Amino acid sequence: MGAATGVRRLTEDELRRVLAHVAQAGFDPAPTARAGGRLAGLSWRGHTLKGNDRLISAEVHYLRHVVAKAEWPCGTTFDEYLASVRAAIPDARNGVLTSKYQGAWQLAILCRSGNLRGPDGFDWILVDYRVGFGHWVTVFQPASGLLELQSPRRSDLRWLRRPQ
Repeated sequence: MGAATGVRRLTEDELRRVLAHVAQAGFDPAPTARAGGRLAGLSWRGHTLKGNDRLISAEVHYLRHVVAKAEWPCGTTFDEYLASVRAAIPDARNGVLTSKYQGAWQLAILCRSGNLRGPDGFDWILVDYRVGFGHWVTVFQPASGLLELQSPRRSDLRWLRRPQ
């Protein structure tokens, strides 16, 4: 927590190891996320989703941001979505910051979307990793770009590395 609060600055090697850990952490694998109204009616794994269907968090985010919102290129598969995020996280050009989101400590990685930008995508990919949870809590391309970080739900923002 010293790096999050500014008490101690991470070395480049420490930051590289943290990002490697975050890249492998992925979303929570438990099927606890509700499909919700935004995904109701989509076809997934051979059936039409209802709002109360339980999915793993990675599936909800894939369906929401890749399939429904077309933030990633058309035809991106579930496995390609996850692999693209895992590959993007360690890039030394990414911005990395700590903050509290609704009171919980998070590590956020901001990557340029580049070739991962879909027809309705945006310039940046935001990965939020909840420290106390040990998993990604969201991965998406924010329409507001870096302004997404100014959300009133986010506080105590501290850059570990600014994006290039």
